[in-house]
Amino acid sequence: MSKRSHEIPARVLLQIEEVASYAFECDDWVTIKKEIMKGCPSSLRSLFSRRDPITKEQVPNDFDRSVISRFEEITGQNLVIRTLDERRELKG
Repeated sequence: MSKRSHEIPARVLLQIEEVASYAFECDDWVTIKKEIMKGCPSSLRSLFSRRDPITKEQVPNDFDRSVISRFEEITGQNLVIRTLDERRELKG
């Protein structure tokens, strides 16, 4: 059974491939997600998960997991879903 349980629209697949062409060494899911979403119309951006309104944490949905899986297939880079505090630490 495939890890990609949700169908990814063609436009999002193109964006995944585009981002993978220059961000293949990045392992941060939030960074990759932002880059992919920049090239998608709002009708497709709504497929991605939103931050929790109180904690501001990212909670990936099934569509996110499908996109993560596809990005990892293309790049071989495992994406990490970090907490807000972990992302802040990375920024220094």
